[in-house]
Amino acid sequence: MTFRARLQQAIIGLVAAATGATLFIAQRQNDASQRQMLSQLFQQQFDSFRRDQQRDIELAEKNARRLSESVRLFAVLEAGDPDAYKVAADELRLDDFDFFRLLDAEGEIIEPPAGSRAEARLFVPALQAPLHEQLKPATSQQGMTAGYVTLTQEEKTPRIYRVLSAPIRNFDSTVGALIIGQEMEGFEHQEETKFDAQGGMPALWLNGQLIGNTFPARLRPSLDHELQNNLGYGTPDSIATSFRFQSVGYRLVAHCLNPQSPFPPAYYVSIVSLAAFESQKRVLIQKIIALGLVAIAFASLIGFMMAKQIAQPIHSLVKATQDIQAGNYQPEIIPGPTQEMRTLAEAFHEMSAGLALKDRYHSVLSMVADQRVAEQLMEGKIQLGGELREVTIIFCDIRGYTALSAGRDPREVIELLNQHMGALTRVVYRHHGVINQFAGDAIMILFGAPMDNPHHAADAVLCAQEMRQERERLNTETHEPLSIGFGIATGKVVAGCLGAENRADYTVVGDRVNLAARLCSVAAAGEIVIDDQTRAALPESTASTPTEPLKLKGFAETITAHRLNCEAPNDVS
Repeated sequence: MTFRARLQQAIIGLVAAATGATLFIAQRQNDASQRQMLSQLFQQQFDSFRRDQQRDIELAEKNARRLSESVRLFAVLEAGDPDAYKVAADELRLDDFDFFRLLDAEGEIIEPPAGSRAEARLFVPALQAPLHEQLKPATSQQGMTAGYVTLTQEEKTPRIYRVLSAPIRNFDSTVGALIIGQEMEGFEHQEETKFDAQGGMPALWLNGQLIGNTFPARLRPSLDHELQNNLGYGTPDSIATSFRFQSVGYRLVAHCLNPQSPFPPAYYVSIVSLAAFESQKRVLIQKIIALGLVAIAFASLIGFMMAKQIAQPIHSLVKATQDIQAGNYQPEIIPGPTQEMRTLAEAFHEMSAGLALKDRYHSVLSMVADQRVAEQLMEGKIQLGGELREVTIIFCDIRGYTALSAGRDPREVIELLNQHMGALTRVVYRHHGVINQFAGDAIMILFGAPMDNPHHAADAVLCAQEMRQERERLNTETHEPLSIGFGIATGKVVAGCLGAENRADYTVVGDRVNLAARLCSVAAAGEIVIDDQTRAALPESTASTPTEPLKLKGFAETITAHRLNCEAPNDVS
């Protein structure tokens, strides 16, 4: 993958991650704001309902307390007088209440006389039994308590009554209790009322029944199910839950109206549709995603431009590297728009200049030293000092060189020598020999140093034979034929760098070197003279002729050498 693609991928990934994080945070905050707003809405509805009911509650408590403390009512109840309802009706303002009932000292409900005002307030006689059944929890109370009951009349719509129970006593004696009831407004059937899905509509949950005709019939089963699951197995003070119906979310909250009451718990229920909130949430998500896509597009464009600004100098550096590999040490480099890229371009120019200098050093070194020796020196494998090695040394020089060069233009002599040395050098390299030095018309060649060669003697002889043939071939093509002689010696020498730390030459030192030079001096034109050790390393079938004992300069004893016959180079292999 290219740098440009990686940069764009990274930028797109970062923007996408930032968009995702923004979307997550926005959703969390939106949900929190929604819950807080709905909680405030529900609490305001409940508080408003409580305030609206407070006047009626206070009036009922005032009348119940006044009547419960009536001495006259206390007396008739204590005496079991059947006119108790008449006395209560006289002292109770019935216009403020829908019904009232009296309990005797045993907590049993006293039936109102037929045709009395108390009975008439129950609408129809058929409601007597349901009412009395729901009022039974009040019979066990000694203090004032409140509760809620429901009565269904002919229109089949349940009506909700708030009931207040107060004991009738005189000092420490209790002879019965008074129960008064008021119908609660706001839950009656209203044809023109429509369900307010956004503002929340009230209802009452009592005795496992949801009372409130503003709720759509299709929504009631889900409401009943949620309320039954949350309120059917306990009496919490309030609940808040959410559910979905036909892909629309709803939020439901219920507050208990009579906590710690002996009557069944009644809950004020509010429900709000979340369709508007969910629609706003979807719009918010779409806007964030759209903004993220726009940001990704802009980020991709910016990333593309930035990558281009960076990629162009990088491509320039790659091209410059290829040019340097091809030998061009002055490549064209685009510096780039940033300070860092300009610094990199300057450093690359300095590096290329250093490589050019190093290449010139290498070229010069390869010219003044054998290529393999030069490589060993540059790699640091040859240190100042020496090592004992088994090698074969060839000395080759021109016969009659002094007479050849006398009176000639030195430039002409050098050109002649260069042609001669160049041709013989190519032969040496084909046989993996190492040219140790050029000394005038002489060439010193090594086999077995600085790299090991187990067949150094045989290779040296083959190389000398081919060099002789190459010179004979050149003599047929030039107007200045040359004759050469060879001296070859094999044995132990010290091979290494000779000189100082800052100027040294790779060479070999030992009597075998001197011997090869002396044998070369006694070789006639076209002859190859070898010592005993070199002859011993060759096959017995190699044609050679021993020389008479030679008295050589620098050697105390005479030396027996061998002259190789003029065989083809492969005769000694």
